[in-house]
Amino acid sequence: MEHQLEALTKETVKRLISAIILVIMVIADAGYTTAEDYLDYYERGEFALRVEKWDRAIDFFSKSIEDNPSFFVAYHNRAIAYSKKGEYDKSISDLKKAIQLNPEYPDAYGLMGLLYEIQKDYASALQAYKDAFSREKRAPAKKLLQKYMQDMEAKLRKPTGN
Repeated sequence: MEHQLEALTKETVKRLISAIILVIMVIADAGYTTAEDYLDYYERGEFALRVEKWDRAIDFFSKSIEDNPSFFVAYHNRAIAYSKKGEYDKSISDLKKAIQLNPEYPDAYGLMGLLYEIQKDYASALQAYKDAFSREKRAPAKKLLQKYMQDMEAKLRKPTGN
């Protein structure tokens, strides 16, 4: 009987160790999955942008940002969705955060310039376009930014009220 009790105890200990290992594996796997959730949310947000579901895109990009607050591209894309809804101040705020996280990201400066231009803040638009131009590596984009800068300079030279 004592031998059976000892065997049962050994078996119980083995089961307990197996259960602990399983729990550790589940916890480790859950942590890994959580780390990847921000990319899943981001991809869903991109799809929502493509099908012009602005609120859904904002929700998904917000979840991506919540899971990974340093993912600057999610801020940029949420800014796109906000701008499509006409929420320019929210969009500019997200672009500033994207730039804070990655100061060398020309797309954020370019979109910010466009938003300032829409708001008729031509001086800020010009500066944003200049910032984008100085960081841009793609020749076609540089050419376009150069045109935008010239347009803003012309608007700033034009007397107000005309």
